[in-house]
Amino acid sequence: MQVGVSLVVRTARARAFLTRQLKSSFGRAVEVRVYSATLFPSPQLDAYGITVGEDPAFGNEYFLRADRLSAGLRWLGLLRGRFELGTLKLERPSLILVRNSDGRWNLERWLPAALTSPLTGTATTRAGARATPAYNLQKLDISDGRANFKLGDDKTSVAFIQVEGSVEQTAPGRWRLDLTAQPWRSGVPLQLAGTVKIRGDIAGTSTRLQPARFQVSWENSSLADVFRLIGGQDFGIRGIFAAGAAAESGGAVATGAKNAMPGDWIFSVNARASEIHRWDLTERSDNPRVGVHASGRWNPGAGTLTADDLVVEGARSNLRGTASLKTVTESSVDIRVDSAGIQTADVLAWLRAFRPGVSEEIRAEQYFTGVASLHGWPLALREAAFSSSGGRWTVPGFIAPLAVRPMRGGMQMRKLVVEPFAVSIPAGKNIASGGRVQPASAALLGTNAIATSANLSFLYDLETKAGGIRVEGQTAQVQDIFTLANAFGRKMQNGWELKGKAAGDLYWNWNADKLPAWSGRADVSQGSLQVVGLNQPVLLEDLRAEWRNTERRFTLGKISAFGTSWTGFVAQPRIVPSDFGETEIAPWTFQLQADRLDATELDRWIGPRARPSWLQRLLPPAFGGAPAPEPPSVVLQRIRASGDLRVDELTIEKIRLKQFRAQTKLDALKLTVQNAHAQWSGGEVTGAAEAAFSPKPRYQMAASFERVAIPQTPWFAQLSNHLAGSASGSIDLHAGGIGHDALLGSLEGKGEIRLANVELRGWDIAGTLALGEWKTGTSRWASGDGTFHVSDSGFDLNSLRLTSASGEFLLKGSVSFSEDTDVTAETRTSGRNARRQNTIRFMQISGPLSDPKVSLEKTTAQEPGD
Repeated sequence: MQVGVSLVVRTARARAFLTRQLKSSFGRAVEVRVYSATLFPSPQLDAYGITVGEDPAFGNEYFLRADRLSAGLRWLGLLRGRFELGTLKLERPSLILVRNSDGRWNLERWLPAALTSPLTGTATTRAGARATPAYNLQKLDISDGRANFKLGDDKTSVAFIQVEGSVEQTAPGRWRLDLTAQPWRSGVPLQLAGTVKIRGDIAGTSTRLQPARFQVSWENSSLADVFRLIGGQDFGIRGIFAAGAAAESGGAVATGAKNAMPGDWIFSVNARASEIHRWDLTERSDNPRVGVHASGRWNPGAGTLTADDLVVEGARSNLRGTASLKTVTESSVDIRVDSAGIQTADVLAWLRAFRPGVSEEIRAEQYFTGVASLHGWPLALREAAFSSSGGRWTVPGFIAPLAVRPMRGGMQMRKLVVEPFAVSIPAGKNIASGGRVQPASAALLGTNAIATSANLSFLYDLETKAGGIRVEGQTAQVQDIFTLANAFGRKMQNGWELKGKAAGDLYWNWNADKLPAWSGRADVSQGSLQVVGLNQPVLLEDLRAEWRNTERRFTLGKISAFGTSWTGFVAQPRIVPSDFGETEIAPWTFQLQADRLDATELDRWIGPRARPSWLQRLLPPAFGGAPAPEPPSVVLQRIRASGDLRVDELTIEKIRLKQFRAQTKLDALKLTVQNAHAQWSGGEVTGAAEAAFSPKPRYQMAASFERVAIPQTPWFAQLSNHLAGSASGSIDLHAGGIGHDALLGSLEGKGEIRLANVELRGWDIAGTLALGEWKTGTSRWASGDGTFHVSDSGFDLNSLRLTSASGEFLLKGSVSFSEDTDVTAETRTSGRNARRQNTIRFMQISGPLSDPKVSLEKTTAQEPGD
């Protein structure tokens, strides 16, 4: 018989009959791929590849699909010719739950109806009530199921997978739920979504599943996956999340609840998150935790939710109030915080959880209280008031705690305002050479050793969404500000170190259209600035820093650097970060003027010979702050600057240039000087130069000079009473290395020179060479020209030809950098004075340039044919 039944259900007629019976039981269209059946030990029908159609009022997709449906049949129903389902088992089912625009669910029409008593208002089941098609269904077992959701025609991205459990009819029109599932969202990888459990009782359709009582729990979920499920992306927050909720409708509790309305659900929700921290920070034992409790009434039909009791609790802080939500017509949310108490220790825990580098030694003792109300969606602050009686903050690097004076704030004319309050910062600590920690300038600061005082205020316009923080104060040790910022994980000094006194009035402003930016000014005096790549500190006697909307500007009142005093300004435009890479710095512009500058100071100040002690202190490990950092500094390589440079007197070895003007540019440790112009020895010098400050610095220069007075040059200054004339020409030089000796050893170059109106008084050179003995008088040449080369030994004069009406005077030889000369000279007569000589005399000049030795030599001219 068993075999016969299995064969019968596979026939077309039996398949059609069974499909009609399932359609009648489900109340919807049914399709089945294949059937099988058994009679013993109890009748059971198996349908493989079953699809249950959707109610046309809720769409055209399927309502339920399953790999297998096993239906237990009742013998009594079969004997009566009725197809009554007992227990229904679904393997790998997929259910689509649809909520239409009227707020009704497609599931409601499938469950048996429950009737409502007119006396009690509670749902009951009438004995004679006609059953819906699935009335005889007793239990539904689900294995490895999936539940999808649709709002109207739109399928949501959230679903439940691995659904396990049962839905059992405990009485006519009453169903008990016992289900577990795992949340899922399309297109978002989840690692620990947790488990959702649903336990409770619900009614049938006539009262829209009411009365109902159930509990929902969500356990073992990561906070990251909770945000992925809600927002569809990773917000970078890590932690552990759990929640539980209880809801009841249509029962005695709901009927007797305060302000209860027909159709209300009474609910209670508890959610908690712990070990909260940023994704890339290590988990800490003091990571913050937060818990939320809400209880109240929810009416799906009216589209309202009211939480009469709303509590948010942290480790030491809490907020208490109420909340309400309306989803009918225009959605709105109202939240009222009736009391709030916030410990700054909790604020500090949140800061450590989301900001790296916050010191472990910071301790906060301050308490805030307040009230607030928010309205609308998105939520907008409508009322607020808060205050604090002040507090103490213990911060490493200071001799005493920071004192925060009483403060208060609130809403004023649609503006959130924090009135000015004072902060007193004690003197910082310095590490003495013996290793002991000593107060910095304690004797100068007085007994209370308050080094910094500031007034802070806050203003935010809720209409324009613009706001700002104002900081006004002064400090005797500006380095204390950097110590404070560094303790809170904000390293401001990256490749530089500033010390000295400062006073300022600064604003941190922002609005909806622009990125946050500083504005205001700060004055620094009696300070010093140590910069990576400079071997000595810059002394700041008078410096004003100004931050504007478009730039930051530093005005130099009196600055000492490179052995001279500077005035002028340095400015940097404000650049949107996306315009540059992460390692780029916006270009600087400047106009600088100095009184005197010696080129030898550049070698002392710039180059890779920086002292390792302060370099290690300034540079983090990422920038070479190891025991043996590799120069040059990466920070200095990123600096780009250009502008005008003026020096009243510029000294390069023995050359003194006056009124030096040039356009200068520094980019990636490469200094470029263009359009240089200066006065030198009564004439003018123009040119350009480049310097590459690499591990082995390289220099090159191209210059030209016009109408330079020869007797005013440093090499002929001692002959100024006997020498006259002017010189013009050009020179190209190349050198490299560190230090004077290395530069000279690599020096090479060439040039050309043109002379005019040269006069040597006291010595008639032409007469001396003609007679072969010393002859007083004056030597004059109308013009002259020549070429020369420069090497590590000095100047090599290739040829210099001086021309006069009577002839030419030729010079050839060398002059070393130690001013030793080795020059040969001869004359050649021309015109009427030219005559044939059998003997040609040469002049040999040797010895120091300041006191040369001159000797005459002669040789016999060769006759033709000799």
